[in-house]
Amino acid sequence: VRIPMIVYDPDPAADATRGTANDLLVEAIDLAPSFVEFAGGTVPEHIIEGQSLLRLTRAEGSITADEWRSAAISECDYAFRNARLQLGRNPSDSRAYMVRTDRWKYVFYEGFRPQLFDLAEDPDELVDRGEEPALEEVRELLRERLFDWIRTRKMRTTLSDAEVEMRTDTHKTRGIYFGVW
Repeated sequence: VRIPMIVYDPDPAADATRGTANDLLVEAIDLAPSFVEFAGGTVPEHIIEGQSLLRLTRAEGSITADEWRSAAISECDYAFRNARLQLGRNPSDSRAYMVRTDRWKYVFYEGFRPQLFDLAEDPDELVDRGEEPALEEVRELLRERLFDWIRTRKMRTTLSDAEVEMRTDTHKTRGIYFGVW
């Protein structure tokens, strides 16, 4: 979405990257694991999305997009905005999602056709290429990427994966019987 993020890491381990800039895609969800890690905590990966930015600030060498992330995703609930009224949408149908790669920006509005922008040729996003037949494969790849993201969000907030592993198939030992008549 082209919103710069400025990060200052006071730790001496970040001296090598101090004052530098990079074009890697970061998301607001990267802040929480960064703060937890910076404070010396362990990131509960079953709850917290994102990647710690300390991987970037304290990197020994440069990190590539393949090692970091090759797309950024964001979502918007515009139920409280006038746009919902202008579009005649119900509050529960007023959702939008965006996938941005180094070249493409794909925007999906529930109930409408997707938008697609070629950021290399059109960095100001003035030409919507969301209906061009020649770009159907690009739209399909980005739509699938968005669907993958929706399906794999971290929704289990009470138990870690390790705890789930420990409890798997132990229901009978705890007096819980499924499918027994």
